[in-house]
Amino acid sequence: MIRALRRLFEPSVPPVPRAPKVQRVLVPNAAAPPVTPVRHYFEALNTVDHRTPIPATGLYVHRLLSKFNRLQLASVARYLWDNVGLVFYATDLVANYSTPMVPRAATLDRKWNEAANAFFDDWAERADFTGRFDFWELQRLGSFYLDTDGEVFALWTDDAGFPQIQLLESWRIDKPTVADDRIFDGVQLDTQGRVLGYWLDGKSLLTANVMVHLFDLERFTNYRGISPIRRGANDMRDGNDIKGFQKVLSKLSTALTLAIQGAPLEEDPWGKPPEPAGEESTTEEAPAVSNEKQRGFTVADLVAGDIPTIPEGHELKQVNTPVAPANNIEVTSYLAGCFVAGLGLPPAFFLDEKLTGPNQRAVNGKAQRKFDRRKQVAARLGRSAWQRVIAAGIESGTLPSVEGWQRCDFIGPSKITIDAGREMAQEREDVARGLMTRRDHYGNRGRSWRRETDQVFEEIDYILDRAQEVAKEHGIPVETVMASFGLNAAKAAPADGEKKLKRNVPGSADDGEQPSDDAGDAGAND
Repeated sequence: MIRALRRLFEPSVPPVPRAPKVQRVLVPNAAAPPVTPVRHYFEALNTVDHRTPIPATGLYVHRLLSKFNRLQLASVARYLWDNVGLVFYATDLVANYSTPMVPRAATLDRKWNEAANAFFDDWAERADFTGRFDFWELQRLGSFYLDTDGEVFALWTDDAGFPQIQLLESWRIDKPTVADDRIFDGVQLDTQGRVLGYWLDGKSLLTANVMVHLFDLERFTNYRGISPIRRGANDMRDGNDIKGFQKVLSKLSTALTLAIQGAPLEEDPWGKPPEPAGEESTTEEAPAVSNEKQRGFTVADLVAGDIPTIPEGHELKQVNTPVAPANNIEVTSYLAGCFVAGLGLPPAFFLDEKLTGPNQRAVNGKAQRKFDRRKQVAARLGRSAWQRVIAAGIESGTLPSVEGWQRCDFIGPSKITIDAGREMAQEREDVARGLMTRRDHYGNRGRSWRRETDQVFEEIDYILDRAQEVAKEHGIPVETVMASFGLNAAKAAPADGEKKLKRNVPGSADDGEQPSDDAGDAGAND
């Protein structure tokens, strides 16, 4: 009751008017409002108006990366690869020093290894499903795809009656229209995140055991590869534009550019048309007119060059074009270095700079690490090829089954070096002292240590057989023939009794009458 009376006799208060709503008017070409500076303890989190802001979704870019964005990056990379020579040169260097990776048998049966290697080499000539490339060329093409598209797929097929490889570009693996949370950009996953298969053209699911997905490992959560050219694409585009502008400027600076100032020149639209080439008037002119023309020579007819005649009221003025600055070349080289750094190569290796010996060795070592990582990716395809091809040979009865047939070693391109002679001498000493294995020694030259060792023994067997035949035919000692090939016969070590007898013989080195140069050392050893 009291509350009701209070409301009844409460003085009325006029309502507070609301502030009018301010509409934001977009002014064209208006300057962007300044960014409010935010200070953080971590300098990387500071926001200022003179630094390019980072998108808020940058942390989850690999989760939110759509098929459209990935294909766009691949399209930009392919455009630069086709139109900018430096981009192709960088990817070509990686392919030349990283492929091919040749698998070799690694069992203890030497004869089986030779048969398996020969069987695989014969298959390598027919490895391509389309019949255009061999296995080594497919690896090179795969390296190019890894640098432009970021990935490549190898599909195993038995349509020809034996295993073959069909290379699939990245756009062939697409997400189907079926809504499924376990399909990530065309990759079928299980509930634990394991790869079950790949959707070909978004229609058919190919199981993981018939596909080899090749891409450079960057993050653990990556299921698809991204073009590595994305890190330096803008640098190469800017560098290519600067090069084009500089070429135009250089052409203008070397040309004599003139302009006529004044009113427009009057033209005679009804003038006499010129006569066709090779057709001259056959009518003879009067002698007076001909003599007058002969006396009317100009200075341009008497001296070299042309002196233009300008109508009255006009002026011939030379246009001065600026000279192309020399530092543009340095800027272009710097942008090229930034691009190759995004590919994982040292800029000094790509730009062929003049370095000292130690610096060049350091640069080669950094580049070799990049090539070794690409070799590991190529070896994934080589290991899958070896297991499938050798298994097909065993199943068909061409090869017998031995223990460890599925294991293989790889022979890759030679290791880059600037001291081939020096390193060879050092490696020979390391091998002789047991500090380096023959596999590493021959692997640095792109060779198989088993094959090279078997070749050495085969040559020794042939030399020994031929030496015995020649010695018997000519009646000379076999050691004489072997010595010409560096195979001197080792002398047997004297027995202990012969050593003692030699010491007691008068006039011997041990008796002290005819000491040799190393007599002191021998006495010290005794």
